[in-house]
This record gives sequence, C-alpha cells and structure tokens, in this order.
Amino acid sequence: MKKTVISGRDAKQKVSHRGARFLALALGMLILFSVTACSTNGEKPPTPSESVSPDIDNERPDETDKNAPDAPDIDQDEALKKIILAAPGTKLDNVKYDDISASFRDALWRFADKTSRLALGGDTNTNALYSPISLYYPLAMLEAGSKGATRDGLRDLLGLSEQVGSEQLRKLYGLMTKEDKESIEQIANSAWLSSVYRDQLSQDWLDKLSNDFYASAFAADFNDPATSEQMNKWVKKATRDKIDPEFTPDFFGPDVLLALINTIYYKSIWRGSYFEEQFNTEDTFHAPAGDIKVTFMNGGSSDAKHLEGDRWHAAQLDLVNGSIRFILPDAGITPEMLLKDETFLQDLQNGKWRQCDLAIAAPKFSYRTDIDLLEALEPIGVRELLQEDVDFSGMLKDDSTLLELAVSKIDQKTFIAFEEGGVEAAAATVVVVVPTSAPMPDDIVRITLDRPFLYVIEDDAGAPLFVGIVRNPKAS
Repeated sequence: MKKTVISGRDAKQKVSHRGARFLALALGMLILFSVTACSTNGEKPPTPSESVSPDIDNERPDETDKNAPDAPDIDQDEALKKIILAAPGTKLDNVKYDDISASFRDALWRFADKTSRLALGGDTNTNALYSPISLYYPLAMLEAGSKGATRDGLRDLLGLSEQVGSEQLRKLYGLMTKEDKESIEQIANSAWLSSVYRDQLSQDWLDKLSNDFYASAFAADFNDPATSEQMNKWVKKATRDKIDPEFTPDFFGPDVLLALINTIYYKSIWRGSYFEEQFNTEDTFHAPAGDIKVTFMNGGSSDAKHLEGDRWHAAQLDLVNGSIRFILPDAGITPEMLLKDETFLQDLQNGKWRQCDLAIAAPKFSYRTDIDLLEALEPIGVRELLQEDVDFSGMLKDDSTLLELAVSKIDQKTFIAFEEGGVEAAAATVVVVVPTSAPMPDDIVRITLDRPFLYVIEDDAGAPLFVGIVRNPKAS
C-alpha cells in the first residue's frame, strides 16, 4: 500500500465519511490530509436511493419524479412567444451513455485541451472558469453553415468528421437535459436572427439548427433595447438566474446578422456524505499574492479515486450526476504550467484511476467570470478562422445579397458554487455573426441618425466647407 500526501499543509483536520466506520473515525480524531491509494477499480459506485448531504444554498433541485421524462425545453414568456420563428425539434428518446462514441468523447476532450489553457489564462491572482462544451455547441452550429476552408478549419478545431457529427451532438444533447430531485442538467441553444437579414438565411441551415441542435429561433432587432432585454431574460431563465449577460444594443453593434447562444446549467448533490458543515475549519490558503484565511470543508470517503502524475496528484469525488476532480500541482508547479501540456485534460480523463480511502480538505468558493473567447483563443487561430476569408455561405440562400460574413464576438460568462451540499454551475456563450459586405437593393437606402453622427458641407466647386459632428441635437 502506497501513501501519497497531496497537500503541503501540516494542519490536522477532521474527516467526515459515509458510513459508521469512517464517521466514527472523523469524530474521534483529527487526521492529516492525505490520500491512501489502493486497488485499481474503474467502476463507478452505485447511486444510493437517497443522499443525506446538505443542499446547495439550502435548496434542493426541483422535487420532480426521478422516473419522470426529461425536463421540457425552456418555457417562453409571452414576449418571446411573439417573436419566435421556430421551436426546437423533438429530442432523441432513450439515449444511453454508451450511445456516445469513444471517438466523439475524445474529440470533446481534445477540444477542451486546445482551448482551456488559453481561456483560463490571464491574471494569475484571480479565479477563472470556462465551459468547453458551452463554446463547442455554437461553434458546431457555425460549422453547419460553413463551407470550404472555413468548414475544414472548424471541423479540425472541433474534431468533427463524417463519423463524428450531428448525430453524436443530438445524442449528447439528450443526455444533457434531465432533472430530478438530486440533480439538474440543462443545455439550451437559441438563434437570434436579424429582422433585416433573416430572409437571406438558408432554410436548410435553419432546419439544422432546429433538428440537430434543438435551437429556438427568434426574430431580433439588435438596435432595439427590447431585443437585448428579451435575450437577457432567455439566458437568465435557461441558467436559473445564475447568469445575467446584461446585453445592450452597444454590445452587438449596429449591423448584426445573427447571434447564437448556448447555455449550460448544472446542479448536483454529492453521491455520498463527503462533507458536513460541523467539520469545517478556518485555515490558511496560500494565494499567489499572500496567505489568507478561508473556510475549509473537511471530509472524506472510502470509495473515492486517485490519480498521480509527474507533477501533480488528483482525487475524484462522485456527484449524483458526474464527478469533480481536484488536481493539486506539486510544490513549485502552477496550474498554468500543467495546462501547457496539450494533452493534460485527455490524460486526466483516460488515466488509470485507483480506488482509495480519501481524506480531503477543500475551500468553499463561489465566483463568476467573463471571458472574451475570440481574444483568448487567438493563439490557436480562432480569430483568423472566423474573421479572415470566412465562408459561411451555407447559412445563406443561393440568391442572398450578403456576400461575406464574419464572427465579431464570442463571449462567455460563467458561475460556480462549491459547497457542502454539492456543486452548482452555469455558463452562457454568445457568438455574434455580422455581414462584412451587405449591399442593399438599388431602390432602398436605410439610414437612421439616432446616435452621434458626422456631417460635411461642400460648395459648388466641391470644396469642403464644413465638417461637423452632432453628439447632442438638443444642445445649444
């Protein structure tokens, strides 16, 4: 039996454990924070009929029948019902986890490796959070409307192929939409189509959004604050009020073709009674800017999992829906150093995890982030792929007057709360597509001077007499 110490702190800590033996140990003594690795076991422990873990924010997920069908799509309020153009298609029924191919899972993790190290970069003194899958879906929607080199580039980035494509995304969507009294997982997609340009869009592509991505389609006027407010309400409802994107017309700009939005909401209690509030302690956390006092949750389990790398140790605790893995870099190693390994997340996913007795101390945390993903992912060519010589002609009708399109924004907002009762997290990703060349029919000219504008006065000789700017028409 090999003992692996995964913390440099020598503080003694109390341990909570599912079952009388471990709980008695926790009540009787303080133990060092350590992991004892034992026999290899790749199977997931069975789900108990009822968990006694406290609930996140003292509130259980909705008390629905565990045997009920998957949760319905997001109900639209009356305002959205007036502008909805298409409802999501019918989701696949009776999808099983084994229906997701190994090659598709590998593609998702390769994408996570490519993007996470960049999305989580930046200020090393602040918390960071990124959802790879929340970006994956809208990029896949773009891929469905792309052609030529743009399509090839997006398929390479996403790991899509003739064998790994829309059918796998449809199955995954079905698995990510479920709700019972112990866990909630909800994914949602929407497409907001400019009222000015929507008649130029290909019906085949719009059908793919509905049938392959289960996206609701809405008519939008991006210059109207009412549209921004409707989009805000849709995101807030889809994320159970955890994400408020605070969209405004200025966020989108004056000339937008469409916006694609993906949301993820996740909430799950622990599979076992890993943490109990009575064992919490105030202790030191060694932050980059200096030591701080924080609340640690002290707990444990006899059926956790452990994996050891060259420069890190990891422990896994199971949730009713999924699991969470904690990776502790060795002394002198930072998380950023680990993420520089282009296969780090894949190696973590595919490693030979060993079942173990675990004693763990983890700080409670809750925070929000906002990431400009177009900028963050520029080093791997995402901006060039989506803004230079882009071919999104698959989105357009054959006779469309929109000659060129490009992505102007990819923004992702996230939220997470990690507490005694479990984990709650949400993400919202918006991808904004604009026309880069949009000639109007000869007999129509549209201009609205509803914001600061420039003017020029010239004489018969063509001399520029005056050049002015109007910022406030009422000012004298």
